[in-house]
Amino acid sequence: MASERTIVPFAGCFTADPEKQTPLVFAGLPDDSQSSFRRGSAQGPQRIRLAYDGNCYNATTESGADLTGAVADLGDLPSKSTWKLTARSYQEFAAWLFQIGKIPFFAGGDHAVTVPIIAALVEIGEPVHIIQIDAHPDLYLEYEGNRDSHACTISRALEMRHVASVTQLGIRTLNQAQMPQLERYRKHVHLFHARDLPGELPLLPHISPGAPVYLTVDLDGFDPAYAPGVSHPVPGGLTPRQVLNFIQNAQWKLVGMDVVEINVDLDVNDQTAILAARLLHEAMGFAAKQFMPKKFFNG
Repeated sequence: MASERTIVPFAGCFTADPEKQTPLVFAGLPDDSQSSFRRGSAQGPQRIRLAYDGNCYNATTESGADLTGAVADLGDLPSKSTWKLTARSYQEFAAWLFQIGKIPFFAGGDHAVTVPIIAALVEIGEPVHIIQIDAHPDLYLEYEGNRDSHACTISRALEMRHVASVTQLGIRTLNQAQMPQLERYRKHVHLFHARDLPGELPLLPHISPGAPVYLTVDLDGFDPAYAPGVSHPVPGGLTPRQVLNFIQNAQWKLVGMDVVEINVDLDVNDQTAILAARLLHEAMGFAAKQFMPKKFFNG
């Protein structure tokens, strides 16, 4: 009888050498305590690792970056007894990574986990642009009395002085309750409705070439046909090809990224988990190409 095949996490991109020095790091933020509807995204990080199995996928990106053993998996940061303590631990961890020059790629968790990471971006030492892929603008001042809700993520980000701008792509749930925040931060928010993005995503001229960007991807930004495993599916979303092209053709400097809001319990054949991993993988390749071309690319 044939032995069971061993899973190769994340297409073989993770290094097996704990002493290896690499600027590319991966970590899980498995907290969904601020979800407003369905729970389940806390299981996301481990599912993303395992669904993107190296027996089926390989470590080379579409752009040709061979990331075999090039990414350090730092594990998952467990939730604490309260969200306040959890957020503090996430922020301190991310701040340390930015201080030592790492480019972190995080897997959530609900979208609230992005707030402490954005807070930690102050360590970059210059204004940072936030690009958000999402069905929801997350601009509630508070949601059901909770200012820390995942529905308030961008409101909290806009309160931070080191955030230069927020660009929202794929939005299709803007409502009157969120309009006051949009008006308040009109000079800093660039909102693109999904209905206005039938082809290639915009080049974003308000972000100068080489400017630092943090990319946050809520998986419900995609049409549910491509990402069924989310708690808040909204038809009419973006396609993987649009977002992959957007990442690969970017002119900005990627300083970090997260992919959040996968609901493992609702996924179909790991379709959403694999998409999440693919987005992270291609973004890692973009970072490798931008910062370390000779190490990962031929010629």
